[in-house]
Order: sequence, then structure tokens, then C-alpha cells
Amino acid sequence: MTLRSLISVSLALALVLGGCKADRMPSEGLGLPDSPEAISKGNRVIYQVNVWAYSPTHNFKGLEDDLQRLKDLGVDILWLMPIHPRGEINSGGSLGSPYAVKDYKGIYPAYGTEEDFRSLVSAAHSLGMEIWLDWVANHSAWDNPWVSEHLEFYAEKDGRRPYSPPGWDDAVQFDHSCPGLLDAMADAMIYWVRDFGVDGFRCDAADRVPVAFWSALRERVDAVKNVMWLSEGEDPDHMAAFDYDYAWAFADELMSFGQTGDVAALKRACASLHKDRNYSAKGRMTYITNHDLNAFNQSEFRRYPGNVMPLTVLSYTVFDLPLIYNGQEIGMDKSMSFSDDVTVDWSVVNKRFVELHRKLCLLKHSQPALSDAAERGGIRFYETRDNNLLVFSRIKGGNEVLVALNLGEYAIQCRFTGDAPSGWYFNWLSEEAVKLDASGFPLEEHGYAIFVK
Repeated sequence: MTLRSLISVSLALALVLGGCKADRMPSEGLGLPDSPEAISKGNRVIYQVNVWAYSPTHNFKGLEDDLQRLKDLGVDILWLMPIHPRGEINSGGSLGSPYAVKDYKGIYPAYGTEEDFRSLVSAAHSLGMEIWLDWVANHSAWDNPWVSEHLEFYAEKDGRRPYSPPGWDDAVQFDHSCPGLLDAMADAMIYWVRDFGVDGFRCDAADRVPVAFWSALRERVDAVKNVMWLSEGEDPDHMAAFDYDYAWAFADELMSFGQTGDVAALKRACASLHKDRNYSAKGRMTYITNHDLNAFNQSEFRRYPGNVMPLTVLSYTVFDLPLIYNGQEIGMDKSMSFSDDVTVDWSVVNKRFVELHRKLCLLKHSQPALSDAAERGGIRFYETRDNNLLVFSRIKGGNEVLVALNLGEYAIQCRFTGDAPSGWYFNWLSEEAVKLDASGFPLEEHGYAIFVK
């Protein structure tokens, strides 16, 4: 049991036995577990970094200088968008897309040198954080040397080899049946694992690549070092090769909720995550934004007017691995093309967002009910008197995390029409013990509450 769980249980016992109201939790009780090992691999938070946009210096050094802040926030994994040189032929935007890879063993010159990257990885490891690389195995840039040196790596269509996948004019499609492509791709991935110590891969457009190709890659890479694999996809068959996938359908349901405000439909989407038996032993990543959503569907403040904070709570508590996109934690309301020269504005910080993310990271770290995959807790929904309320508990053994979200535009008293949570709970956000009963509790407009029992 982690430090936070021990404190919560101790407070609850003291309340039950002593029958008195507890004081606020002491500040030392809000610290992270004593060591990185104290955080289960199923209770971690991932943070996506666009290296160019992250800092004014646009390089690894700018990120490395900020690692302690991210650690203090509660980040465990840093997923770096592709760090390789970008293709220039048919490129879009002022910089070109990082997903048009020109050299799988190279580093985009503006980001720094190989030694700069080694320094970043070493610094992250010293803080107990992992580095995952974004990996593009479906296509390369037109000016990748493989196009001229190994044309057999590329697919043919309508008599053309190579050709661009639909909508990606800056890229050319691989032929995954080519044994040489598998050898070259595995060699490149092993290079980053063996020579730099990276800890995982987020695999771009993973559903477009045959699962047999991914499985063969994983077998070769894991023979050097066991790393984590995240699929940017949602084909359950691909989970034979991956540890996590994207749960895109749930993200689409969130987008739909942003347009309709249909809480009942959102509740069904939350329930469907837990009902999908394809993921009983595998994990999924949950999020309200990422680089694609931010670039092509505007910021989360445009997609979820008024409900960004309660939906942030949902993303941490409803299912598995929560994602923070760079700048999200400060309440950044900015759409950023990842092919253009744009930068996160760190000078405008909403402290409410920072504090919420910090407490949610602590919650994720410390509560067994919020574990991932085979260790995840179940979910129970409560029926309420107001259609704007979404209330559920995540439960595992004696651990319960009760989440209440008011997704409406007026303050209400959260009252229940059937069974109601009762007994002593620890209010995670206000840091005080409370006794819940049938009378419910108040929630402000677009409000949220988290109780740990």
C-alpha cells in the first residue's frame, strides 16, 4: 500500500473509531511515494511532448531543464513525438511533419546531438521517469534514403512505387510483407533501446500495419530490453503485440458529448470501456486532448465549453492510463499545428489546472482501484436526480474512489434516486474527511468531487 493510501485509511479509521471530524491533511501527506518503485506500472501517468513546441529553445535541453517540474507534477512517462529529421519533399507547414521520417537513426538537428538526447534520457531515468519514442512504421518521408536504396521496402499501387497513403502527400507507404523492411525497422528500434536506453514506443497509425509485423518487431526489440508498446489504434487484435492502445472510440464519444451535452450517452461510453473483454488483460490510454485533436479539432476549451476540468477528472479516473498533452496542465487554450513553428506559452499559467493535475496524478499513483489492465478496479454507476450528473465509483477490494461530475451550467445538490454512497470518505480535493449519506452533497456548476473510502 502506498503512502497516500495509508494516510487515507488511517484518517478513515480515526474518524470511525473517534467519531470526530479530522483536520486537514498535513502537507507532507501530499508527497509522492518515497521511491519510483513504489508506483505500480499500472498506476502511472503519461505526458506527451512536442519537443519543438515545448520550450523556446526547441530542443532536448529545454525539456531536460524542466524535468523536475514534470516529476513534481506527477508525470511518470514522457512520450516524445518523433525526434528524427523531417522529410522536405512535399512537406507541409513551415517545418514539415515529424511523422514524415527522413532517417530512423537520426535526430532532427534543431533538437540537439546524440549526446544531448542521452543526457535527457539519463536525467529522466535519474528521476524515475521513462522515455518513450514515437515510432512511424507505416510510411517514411519521400527523401528517406530507403526510397532510393531499398525501393523494395515500399508498396506498389496502380503501377506506382512508391505512392503516398491517402491524405499524406509528404509520406510514402511501406510494404510490410518485405523481409528486408522488418530487418531494417527492427535494427533502428533496437538502436534507440540499446544505445540510448529508451523505455517504450508509441506506434503511429498502428492499425494500418499488420499485427504480425508488430509482433515480429516486438520479439526482436524485447530480446534486447523489455519495453512498453502503445498503439495509436483501437483494433483489439493488435493487442497481441501491444500493452496499451488509444481507445479512439471513447475519445469520439467525448467529442460527441461536447456537441450534444448528452450525459446519458457519455455514461454508456464509460461503461463500454469496462465491458470490453478484449482488454481484460491489456490497457488503454484515456485523454481529452492530444496532438491530433489539438491541431485538427481546436483546443479542449473549444470542444468542451465549461467542462474541461470535470472531463479532466474523468480522464484520470474512468479507465487506465491518463495522458497529459504538453501545456494542458496549465490550462493552455491554444491550437498548435505540429508542422509549424508554434510554442507553448508557459507564461500564462492557470494554477487551478496545475493543482488539479497534481492531485489527480497523486490519486492515480496511490489508489489500487485506478490500476490498469488486469489489475484495474471495477466501476459502479449511481443514479441521481439530475440528468447533468455523472457519478461512479471505481472499486477494488476495500479501496473505493467515488467520482461525481456536474456537467451542467447550474449548481446542484447531488442526490441519489437509488442506492447512495454512505459512510466516512476522504475528500481528495479539499483534503478533509466527510460523512456521506442520502442527503448527498453540493456541486457547483461544471463542478467535480472525488472521495476516497
